[in-house]
Amino acid sequence: MLTYKEYDNAKAVEIVLEGRVSTQEFDTLAERLETFIGRHGRVRVLEIVKDFEGMDASAFWHDIKFSLRHLKDFSRCAIVASPDTHHLWSSLVAPFMSCEVEHFAPGEEDTARDWLMWPEGAADV
Repeated sequence: MLTYKEYDNAKAVEIVLEGRVSTQEFDTLAERLETFIGRHGRVRVLEIVKDFEGMDASAFWHDIKFSLRHLKDFSRCAIVASPDTHHLWSSLVAPFMSCEVEHFAPGEEDTARDWLMWPEGAADV
């Protein structure tokens, strides 16, 4: 299951992955995200992974194609997931991303959201 929320003022989206993701769910989310990117240009993404059981094979293929089309459309990505998922994601996707990426442990959603929304170029306090 995918949950999707937009923060227009921050040019950011929040995506929660839980359970198994179907191709239809992924395609619906991808369409919404492409529209959001079209409206805002480079965007920020918070991805929260909770009890993720995987996705249909065709959804996985659609995800790869989407990611390749949009590698330069993300300015900042915050990933909340278990350390095992962090390592997998970092190995497969992060080397191709041209944005800031930070990983957060489960339970650190508010910290991840704060980091994601922090203005670019602002000094850390």
